[in-house]
Amino acid sequence: MRYLHTCYRVLDLERSIDFYTNKLGLELVRKVPIGEEATNAFIGVPGDPEPRLELTLNHDRQTPYELGEGYSHVAFAVEDLDALAERLERAGGVEFESRPHAISTGTRLFFVRDPDGYRIEFVERR
Repeated sequence: MRYLHTCYRVLDLERSIDFYTNKLGLELVRKVPIGEEATNAFIGVPGDPEPRLELTLNHDRQTPYELGEGYSHVAFAVEDLDALAERLERAGGVEFESRPHAISTGTRLFFVRDPDGYRIEFVERR
């Protein structure tokens, strides 16, 4: 068994694709219509052959989804946490939940929220 991907339902697919590709630097691997009801966009990390995030737009949805109290976040490992935070700040339109900081183990991290409010953690391990 191996992990494939996480799926989020989103309200505005193009806005979400823009966030993940143009702001976070991920890649749109493919967009697939699911009949007349929905469209899936698969987002990947550059160099990883398997897209790890599936964004689903249900065409008839008009209101934001409730995220639920059990969901927490997805996480990405990065080499230069400060450079990423600066790039996201310059890009604008990114909601920072926290700024780069160290935790007791020495690992550094910060959180942002995507356009639908999903939490994303960036981790720099030394």
